Amino acid sequence: MTVKEAYRILGLAPGTEEKEIKKRYRRLMMEIHPDAGRSREKESTGAAQEINAAYSVLKKRFGIRNGGSEAGAGSADGGKDRPAWDAPVNDHAYREREILHYAEDREGNILGSFSVARGRFLWKTEEDFSLFLLSIYRCGKELLDELDASMKVRRELSFRRQVQAELTYLLAQQFMDGLGLLSELAREEERKKGNPTVFYLAAMAELGEGIKPVASGTVLYPARLKGHRLYLKDGDGRELGYLSFPDDRLYYVVIPLFEQRRVQVKIRAAEKKPSGPGRAKRAYQHLHLWLRLTEKEVCRPPENLNLQIEKLLQRYRG
Repeated sequence: MTVKEAYRILGLAPGTEEKEIKKRYRRLMMEIHPDAGRSREKESTGAAQEINAAYSVLKKRFGIRNGGSEAGAGSADGGKDRPAWDAPVNDHAYREREILHYAEDREGNILGSFSVARGRFLWKTEEDFSLFLLSIYRCGKELLDELDASMKVRRELSFRRQVQAELTYLLAQQFMDGLGLLSELAREEERKKGNPTVFYLAAMAELGEGIKPVASGTVLYPARLKGHRLYLKDGDGRELGYLSFPDDRLYYVVIPLFEQRRVQVKIRAAEKKPSGPGRAKRAYQHLHLWLRLTEKEVCRPPENLNLQIEKLLQRYRG
């Protein structure tokens, strides 16, 4: 598919700005959704394939990066045989999930969200992260609803919420490509040939009650992992708080790598001080964080996640 054809399919003039391309893409995907009036699923799927193919071509032209491949987007058949959503798949994922898009009015105001596909698709950065988490939450809710329907005794709401939070974390890992997302969301440091890859990213420490920020340049160390949080300590062994990130997406990328023992870390306190209303209630320490992979590749979630999920569901069954 040529760039000219891509603009034509999206109904845009050549040279349209990236922001307008994204807006038109979302609007078209909303219009072809079955709930918008189309009754023939095959027709809707075919239209989605063509629109996604066109959008992929223009994404490449604008240099928009994502976490998955766009295989087939520039093929001679225009993506005719491609699925409605183009992303790598984790065949071992415990459950399929929805791919959600925002529904917008003609002024670009968000009205809600709708599903454009369902499958075991890995998350790509072109998929809104809040909607990704919503799809994972719904996936876990479906599992627990099915268990509730099969059990005579109904679980307490507080217990269900606790289990669903853990279930959301485990399911999210099944749809995250650790290495690909680190390469995209972090900065890869220069390295000598043959040495392991090192990534740099900005991080924070959410300090414990009564703990003051340490001096810039202070070296910090991992203390313990608990509740999917990595706690940090100084050279004297004093625990300061736990690792946090300005970019919420990194929590679901970095913490699992520590839990799986796939990275080594170097942490130094930064001089910059946190600001803004979101940081007022608790003290934060900005950090410089370097990660070195302990494996040559981290390209797929570990298969034992399914065992952890099944164990959690067995606990819920009681």
